[in-house]
Amino acid sequence: MGPLDNLPENSRSEDPRELQNLLVSMTQEIRNIQQNLTIQLTQDVARLQAEKNRLMDDISNLQSQHKQLLSRQMQTMNQRQMAQQQVWSKQLAQVLASHLQEDLSQKFKELVANGDRHSISSTSASPGFSQTPPPSNFNDNAYRLLASLDNTLNTTFKTLQQELSSYQSSLSQQLGRMHSLQQQGEVILETLVDRLISQLQEDAASMNVSADRIAALRQGDPSSLPEGRNSSGTGVMERPRTPAQETISVTPQPRPAPPPPPPAPAATPDVFKTGLILVLLSSLTISFQNIVTRVILFPREVFLFGEIGGVISPGFGNSLLVLAIRMTLVAPVMLVVSSFLYKNTFKELRQLGNPEKRGKVWIAVGSGLCLFFSQCFIYVALGMIPTGVATAIFFVFPTVTILLAWLIFGARPTFILALATVTIYVGCFLTIPEAAFAARGGETPILQGALAAALSGTTFAGYVIMTQLSAKKLKLHPAPFSVVNFTVNWLGAVVLLFVVPFFFPLDLLEYNVDPQNWGGLLVGCFILFLTTLVGYLLNNYGIPMIGPSLASVVSATGPALTSVMALTLINENLVRNQWIGVGLVTLWVLGISVENMNSKKRAAGK
Repeated sequence: MGPLDNLPENSRSEDPRELQNLLVSMTQEIRNIQQNLTIQLTQDVARLQAEKNRLMDDISNLQSQHKQLLSRQMQTMNQRQMAQQQVWSKQLAQVLASHLQEDLSQKFKELVANGDRHSISSTSASPGFSQTPPPSNFNDNAYRLLASLDNTLNTTFKTLQQELSSYQSSLSQQLGRMHSLQQQGEVILETLVDRLISQLQEDAASMNVSADRIAALRQGDPSSLPEGRNSSGTGVMERPRTPAQETISVTPQPRPAPPPPPPAPAATPDVFKTGLILVLLSSLTISFQNIVTRVILFPREVFLFGEIGGVISPGFGNSLLVLAIRMTLVAPVMLVVSSFLYKNTFKELRQLGNPEKRGKVWIAVGSGLCLFFSQCFIYVALGMIPTGVATAIFFVFPTVTILLAWLIFGARPTFILALATVTIYVGCFLTIPEAAFAARGGETPILQGALAAALSGTTFAGYVIMTQLSAKKLKLHPAPFSVVNFTVNWLGAVVLLFVVPFFFPLDLLEYNVDPQNWGGLLVGCFILFLTTLVGYLLNNYGIPMIGPSLASVVSATGPALTSVMALTLINENLVRNQWIGVGLVTLWVLGISVENMNSKKRAAGK
């Protein structure tokens, strides 16, 4: 007989009732907590909404007050300046009049005194004769008086001129200080408004999350509740089991403390799956875009359509023409799409003219130029070598980015990144067939195409580095940053294609299109425009669902996806060494993306 046999039998019969009562009490308590949380969250949402409205009213009031103060300040300054000028004119006239009056009265007194002395002396010297003083003495006295009067007037005018110039310089200095203070006040007010707007946007996002959670609590959706809910959907919170609870599961526990505020909801499996599918579709769209470019520049056997393409011959000038037509369609549409995705697109574009950002605009322009030359070179490469080979060689850009980040930012690469760099270069070397090294020239200039693809990857690495610099210094949202990049691409293509040849005729920039092929060229460029727009939208909607790190991992499958799609759609097969090279490049680009993702997680954990 064990120790449990000595217990009274009624204790065993009462255990189920106690458990049932405990379960009912815990359920009731958790429902009360749920109702309290719902009420508190509703009150917080209402309070935050009221605070947001109040802040928006304050911002509008501040802006209107700022404009009124500026207008009043300018009016007051003009009135004060006119009044000061009038006061100075009156003072100048009074000073001149007083000085002239004093000088003239003094000179007349001196003349009268000198005349009296001369008459007295002449009378006492010869009383029997009436003699008059020589006229030369009067002339000398008059000249001396006029000279002294002239000197006095000159001195007075010089003194007044110096005083006026000093007043003018002090006034100009004060006006300059007031102008600088006005500019500083405008910058401070604009910065304050921007910060308030960003804070309001963050509050609105948090309120949306809270509203979603409240709706989930009211509807009883278990997928939106915090972790720890019972999987059966009863709404009872499971407490974490301790070792004692695992051995004696019926031991009554004390009342649990109120739970902490619920954390931000993690992405549900459905949302994660949707984001993964969107990013994968974006990568497939980019691969399809490369295949369309290949068909435009080189005739291929297209699936279900037969042999089509080759509407324009490969070359730098023809590649510029394709890029110019594509960007003419993309740039204005992307401006509208970006303003739809991010409401402050036009505002941030206008802020690029501010003094604090004007000196950093070259970063965005430089990134756009790097992207422009990258696209030009990849178009040249796609016209000369197979699509999978061009894409694989283009993916040398992560290795160049690692080297540039080491040189510019001091980010020393790890051993895995160094090994990945070497292996990617080996894979790119394997994609080039042996015939390209054995014979010089030929029907397909493979080495030139490989060099163009490598230059495309190198310039794209420059675009990546300039984008990182823009995020650190320019602090521009990705939507207006994309608008700047597409605009620079369009301007670069138009300038090199139509403006530069007008002044400097170059054979490199010439394009040649058969008149009967213009229709096919425009159709192909329109397909490129659609793939660009669709890929951009899929990427922008998919990345927030899965995160940028995982999105970069999915995008790293580009060489393999492009090669498989090229084999399926345009019957572009590769030899064994080329497939091995494409596989090495894809695997190690994936490795670089995974290593970057893990390093970010480790940095976040610290």
